[in-house]
Amino acid sequence: MDLRVGVFLDRDGTINQEVGYMSNPEAIELIPGAARAIRLINCLGLRAVVVSNQSGVARGYFPLSMVEEANRRLELLLAQKGAHLDGIYYCPHRPEDSCPCRKPEPGLLKRAAAELGIDLRSSYMVGDRAEDIETIHRVGGKGILVLTGYGKQQNDWLGNPPDFVARDLLEAVYWISLQEGAKRRQEMAISKELLDILACPKCKGDIVLTEKGDGLICKACKLIYPIKDDIPVMLIEEALPYEEKKD
Repeated sequence: MDLRVGVFLDRDGTINQEVGYMSNPEAIELIPGAARAIRLINCLGLRAVVVSNQSGVARGYFPLSMVEEANRRLELLLAQKGAHLDGIYYCPHRPEDSCPCRKPEPGLLKRAAAELGIDLRSSYMVGDRAEDIETIHRVGGKGILVLTGYGKQQNDWLGNPPDFVARDLLEAVYWISLQEGAKRRQEMAISKELLDILACPKCKGDIVLTEKGDGLICKACKLIYPIKDDIPVMLIEEALPYEEKKD
């Protein structure tokens, strides 16, 4: 079996808004751009897998069934926007329980890799905590810190620092697409499907192809995101100023 590249995703503070211990599944709210990000993972043929610590169960804050209900709610919200997850894994234990599946231990990543056919050394993890970065580094993959959730408070790494720091999940997946682009030119080629997924990483608004086909324009932000070697470079720092032509 050919192994696939996985994109492991923390849940709270990365895909959905951080609200502390999630005791009400109806309170789940997607972070802007998160569904688009997961749609892009799907489009690229990568595995989208949630890996989450849920110690509220062991602490007695809510039952295991509440975690399952919250996960189903998350999948429903994503499905409504055309995105899907290939798997959801979580650890219900406290840090002092020394569970091998609780991040930063890579137990859940190894389990997902075995069940979903994932090459861990070629994979990525996106999260808002140092534990997320350390988890993927322990199996040889790349870690991306997002500045949503608790991301802006993270400055004490458990090992090596993140391979990339992104404003949010959408920008993180854009960075991943650049790392994978040379291997996935067919999936990254500009098409109607891809244009429906891509959005400006700054405002999350719609983008349009330039007349020459060499860039993607966000008219709201007045930016052009270049297309290099047929691959869209959807990073704000790489964008060029755009001036709309006047009649």
